[in-house]
Amino acid sequence: MVAAGLLVPGVALAEPQVRCTLDDERLAEASGLVAEPGGTSAVVNDSGNASTVYVLDDRCVVVGEREVPEKGRDVEDLARGADGTLWIADIGDNGRRRSSVAVLRLAPDGAETVSRFAYPDGAHDAESLLVPGDDRPVIVTKDLSGRSGVYVAEQAPDDSEEPQPLRRAGEVVVPGEAITSVGSGTYTGGAISADGRVVALRTYTDAWLYPAPGGTATAEDVVTALASPPVRVPLSGEVQGEALAFAPDGTLLATGETPSGERPAPLLAVPGATTLATEGTPATSVGRPVPERAGLPEPLTTIGVVVAVALGVFALVAVVAVVRRRTSR
Repeated sequence: MVAAGLLVPGVALAEPQVRCTLDDERLAEASGLVAEPGGTSAVVNDSGNASTVYVLDDRCVVVGEREVPEKGRDVEDLARGADGTLWIADIGDNGRRRSSVAVLRLAPDGAETVSRFAYPDGAHDAESLLVPGDDRPVIVTKDLSGRSGVYVAEQAPDDSEEPQPLRRAGEVVVPGEAITSVGSGTYTGGAISADGRVVALRTYTDAWLYPAPGGTATAEDVVTALASPPVRVPLSGEVQGEALAFAPDGTLLATGETPSGERPAPLLAVPGATTLATEGTPATSVGRPVPERAGLPEPLTTIGVVVAVALGVFALVAVVAVVRRRTSR
């Protein structure tokens, strides 16, 4: 079983650069990102949107799109296999009601395959998909506590209508000193570097880079990497960051959603991120502090305020009821 992130992480001293912004309204709910050879990127949106893969140039301009006949229920991540196949992760489940989740695979030749997976311990919400060399997907759940489950497929996906079983391989933990809010402990996306030597997860506020010196040929290699102390890369300037990818040269890319009324989401780039993970700051060193922007994305902040107010009103009503009962005796 994995219990990752329990050691104090290093903090990368790299400052993310803004490459461009996702001004196109079709990208307002970007939740998955991959870097394609030649400098283009592919993006997908999350729940409530058509399952469309948008191709962006280096200025974040949409230069192509591909409609996916099988519409996902809540697409939350995107990965790219070694053969160029795109893996669309239909794994979101905010209400935790789904009996199975799905992965849609789009092969370079146009073939499409839908595979379904079932958790061994009930429904989970998830936004992070990692695809190792053996094509056995690894899913990291989205939990607000900073402690999330790591689930591994027992075999490579097929096109069977019956859900394939997932196995709980352990958990991955955001180090306590990095959790300044619920958002900074919530995993919202994942990626594996092109050379397979770095596994990355992100929260709403940071990217976490896990070295995988032996590569990620198997799902077990990914699980092992997630057990190592990570290097932390603060991702400032995002309102609701949900997507993460590696360019072929090792640059880390990040972007996210654009909530209504907010500025367009930036596409952030951290050059040399793979080197930061494999040769960077030791786990016991002191890095720079969490940026001021760290915190809940706007939608979660609003929900938190509403819940707090509701609890306060409920408590006040209960106190008044008790007082009335006592005075009426």
